[in-house]
Amino acid sequence: MGHEPAAPTETEVKFRLGDRGAFEMRLAALGASRGPTEFEANVLLDDAAGTLRRRGVALRLRETGGSSILTFKGPREVDRGVRTRLELETLVGGAATTLALLGQLGFAPVFRYEKRRTAWTFADPARPLVVVDETPIGLFAEIEGTAASVRAAAGELGVAESDFLVESYVGLYFAARERDRSLPFEMVFR
Repeated sequence: MGHEPAAPTETEVKFRLGDRGAFEMRLAALGASRGPTEFEANVLLDDAAGTLRRRGVALRLRETGGSSILTFKGPREVDRGVRTRLELETLVGGAATTLALLGQLGFAPVFRYEKRRTAWTFADPARPLVVVDETPIGLFAEIEGTAASVRAAAGELGVAESDFLVESYVGLYFAARERDRSLPFEMVFR
């Protein structure tokens, strides 16, 4: 018998970005290449009882660049700000059909959020992916790779571990809504 393949995981850090220009200049100086900026529309789904949220997992449908991607994210583990969780993704047909199919299984949209994402990649596959996200609540960056590569890149980019955010965009948005009740229920561009 062969070994089971390792479960696909997402290991990342997220942090607020103060000076995008300086950050992107550091990325370029480190050899990263800037990709196009893509708009993302995300829908989180759950059943009427909130079963997924209570389990600490997420089911998301993302539309970006003409594609629809269905993602399951398992419970997250956090080690000094570095978040790791199971992540299963697959391309799906149209978003409307996928939402209808999931609706037949008892899952309905519970929250929408949007962002404009710019990916920065390195030629060396051992280096992490870095993204800059423009959101309705500000500018953020994420570094995704192995825990060691994520920490190393953060150090090279001048990001302290104390700046790592453990909250998801949903958590960050609800905290922002607590401070500013004029924000709409969902994290979408006005």
